[in-house]
Amino acid sequence: MNVLIYTHEFPPFQGGIATSAKMIADILSSENKLMVCCPDYGIDNFDETENFFIDRINFIGGKNFKRVPLAQYIYGLLKVRQTIRTFKPDKILFLGEEAELIGGLLNNREIDQIVRIAGSGIESIIKKKGILKILSKFLLKRLYRNSKNIIAVSRNTMKLMESENEYFPHDKIRLIYNGIDSSFIERKKDLSLIPEFKEDEKIFILLTVSRLLPRKGQDFVIKALAKINNKNIKYVCVGEGGHKEKYKSLVKSLGLDDNVIFSGGIERSEIHKYYDSADAFILCNRTWNSKIEGLPNVAIESMSRSTPVIGSRDSGTQELIQDGVNGYLVDSEDIDDIAKKIQQAFLNRGNLPNMGDSAKLHIMKNFSFQNMKSKYLRLVKDE
Repeated sequence: MNVLIYTHEFPPFQGGIATSAKMIADILSSENKLMVCCPDYGIDNFDETENFFIDRINFIGGKNFKRVPLAQYIYGLLKVRQTIRTFKPDKILFLGEEAELIGGLLNNREIDQIVRIAGSGIESIIKKKGILKILSKFLLKRLYRNSKNIIAVSRNTMKLMESENEYFPHDKIRLIYNGIDSSFIERKKDLSLIPEFKEDEKIFILLTVSRLLPRKGQDFVIKALAKINNKNIKYVCVGEGGHKEKYKSLVKSLGLDDNVIFSGGIERSEIHKYYDSADAFILCNRTWNSKIEGLPNVAIESMSRSTPVIGSRDSGTQELIQDGVNGYLVDSEDIDDIAKKIQQAFLNRGNLPNMGDSAKLHIMKNFSFQNMKSKYLRLVKDE
């Protein structure tokens, strides 16, 4: 069977959709002939050593192509039409809000369409009012109504979808969690980064791996650390993003230069070392700029490495955490509550390894890669 994935986020781009798209591509290519249609990010030469074909789109603007939205959608539509003519897919999977709008413009009823939804499009388009959203709403509704299946990444996403039944036919919705491969879970613990972050045993390492954006909540964590004023807590922020300099300025203004470390972007092959070296992981994701989180891969990864997570209530992350058992739930909009939960984790640090073991067992039982793989392969086979 020929399967086409169309997305505007794919490696080398770093982010949740890109990571998920790569996982899904690896899964579908194991039993199907697969083509991924995605941006080239302004890079001239790619070493595409994959078990599937990749058709890169040379968008206007290079890596900043999303700043030219009209060109993004025109180029995307022309490219996906061309790819359909040459590749002749039996199924098309649209991943990401921009890809969904292209799917609505394409309006192909001859090929089975599948859409994977995290939830941002619901908040930024469907729930928004205004004349500028009318066309986008029409395109999304047309895509969802013409799609064979609609994948929700979490129960929280399903809840959002079910509240908009004009757009989402209930009989088409399928819940498929992202999974973690057993090789990542079983990899030997690597504590080599601890000396880099800890001068002595009193130091408590709090970690976030994510793009530096208000939606990810690093700014509120930094403000919470200022309230705690505990020099033994160090906050390691891994990732890049447009708010990096703002966050550095915030750290300086609050006198936290010795408490917050910006490690920048890292190679995927190194990420387990950061999880292994942290006492706790924190992701206070919140709605920002009408964007929400579905179910963050980094939270699943952290728990799979036995590092408990402080995560947001009323989000996909809540589905991972049993409060006080394998992590802590927090009100991501409340800096005082974030400070309270960080302090609670610090004071309870002796029990964090037990919480981490519980977190790992929960991921192994409910978020396995094999389960994810089985569901996606069955979906494209119409089973």
